[in-house]
Amino acid sequence: MARTIRPLQPAPPRQVQPTWPPPYQKTTFYDLPAELRIEIYKLALQTVVLHILPPGTSSARQNPHSLVRTSRQIRHEVLPIIHSTCSIRANVTDFNFSGILAFLARIPPDDQKYLLKNEQLSVKLHTTQSIPGNLESLRRWLHYRADVCKAQPRWRYSGPCPSKKVANDLRRRVKRMTTERGKRRELVEMVRAIGVGLPDEVGEEEGVGVVEGGN
Repeated sequence: MARTIRPLQPAPPRQVQPTWPPPYQKTTFYDLPAELRIEIYKLALQTVVLHILPPGTSSARQNPHSLVRTSRQIRHEVLPIIHSTCSIRANVTDFNFSGILAFLARIPPDDQKYLLKNEQLSVKLHTTQSIPGNLESLRRWLHYRADVCKAQPRWRYSGPCPSKKVANDLRRRVKRMTTERGKRRELVEMVRAIGVGLPDEVGEEEGVGVVEGGN
């Protein structure tokens, strides 16, 4: 009797019984949707205030928040929120803008646009009995602010009224600055913000409103 030869066939699939409960799958913060992560960041940053201090101060280079030290991805996601929503306050003494210039230099040019959305940018101006002879820092700041190729957020100036000697010196500087209109406009805004009176025609010429100040 002839033997029947069966063709080769794959083995039937193995029936795997489902386990219960299902195996644990690790979920991390990065598995959350980006929109949800951003809302968490905003909640963590809603009371954060950044203080810009002069270079050389012990805390001048501290990170704005511990979140930026967590990981590279979180830093990339958090810094735009900090720059666009957090209160940023600069303290400037005797028109030494080195601290705020160093702060802006650390922000990549493509990220400067986030500062344009921030309505909480302020500069507190303090003056001593006389203006220092070296005003290179002030010149650098005015040059920076007059550069139309850079993102120029709205920094709001304030501060106590300076001494009569300093006020007269500032008036002379404004009067002499006739050829550089962008720089002059910024200086006029600063001067009036600390209560130094200027002729009304100066404000009209520069398009700067009168700011109520001190004596």
